[in-house]
Amino acid sequence: MPENITQGLHTLDKPWEAHRDMPVTQATIKKMLADGTPKWIRFPRDYKAFAQESLLAEKEISETMTRRYKMAHQEELLNEVARKVNPWGTRDFIKKLRDSGIQCFTVDNGFPKSTVALWALKPGTNELTYVCFLQIPAMWEYSVLRLDKRGLPNGEAYRGWRTVEMQLIEKGIVSERRAHQIFGYPTDGEASRRFRQNLHWLRNRRESVWDEN
Repeated sequence: MPENITQGLHTLDKPWEAHRDMPVTQATIKKMLADGTPKWIRFPRDYKAFAQESLLAEKEISETMTRRYKMAHQEELLNEVARKVNPWGTRDFIKKLRDSGIQCFTVDNGFPKSTVALWALKPGTNELTYVCFLQIPAMWEYSVLRLDKRGLPNGEAYRGWRTVEMQLIEKGIVSERRAHQIFGYPTDGEASRRFRQNLHWLRNRRESVWDEN
């Protein structure tokens, strides 16, 4: 049999010899075992358990750090039972705004989910302002928070119409007093806590700006 064919068969029979420097590999193994067989080879179950415990410890550290970045009263914002109340059809909501003298319209915002963009004119001006997005075809009263895989806030799972009301106030489309006339006062309770806190913050911020001027 020709020599080149013999070499080819030898390579097929021992494929590693064509890709491995066996003397170097053997010398490396001898060096690793110079002080005896490593414990991680002799006791694989013990080291597997150690690795699992280390992983759990790292996970606990990660979760502890994550908790520092959670929102205050975050659990309240996840309570769908308390927050998904008083549904309002989006078309009816927009009609309510227009009937109340707010010049506004909605357009497709290009997002794949069921939302539209709300635009409105600031009273007494020709200034067109983007307000926020609306959920379609309807909205609950309060937004529901969305979490990422680490348990951190990541936008909204559902948009509430109280969030839209807040944006209308913050963008200067309506005053807080006028907003209460249109939408009614929020009831006291867990679900409205964040909304009322934001109103208080916005009210005090504006008052401090007026004082400075």
